[in-house]
Amino acid sequence: MSNKLHYTANILKTIGHPIRVDIIRKIYENQILSVSEIQGLLNISQPVISLHLGILKKNGVINSSKKGKKSLYFIQKKSVTQVIQILYYDSI
Repeated sequence: MSNKLHYTANILKTIGHPIRVDIIRKIYENQILSVSEIQGLLNISQPVISLHLGILKKNGVINSSKKGKKSLYFIQKKSVTQVIQILYYDSI
């Protein structure tokens, strides 16, 4: 299999969890968010949010920058938000 196929499958696996889809949607809607802001929007515990952010960041879907002690997260792969928007709004 080609590297492109592996890359595509890996990105789809990375975003293939409901919490990660929701995190990506919220970051997309707000452009940049901290962990505590994401936690407030999703009402999910901080350790769970951090775990999913780590997976998304490790696989290049999101990235972060520091502002003081806060890490601010933003979308790195714009194509991922397009895929999620299409699938999310096409369902039901």
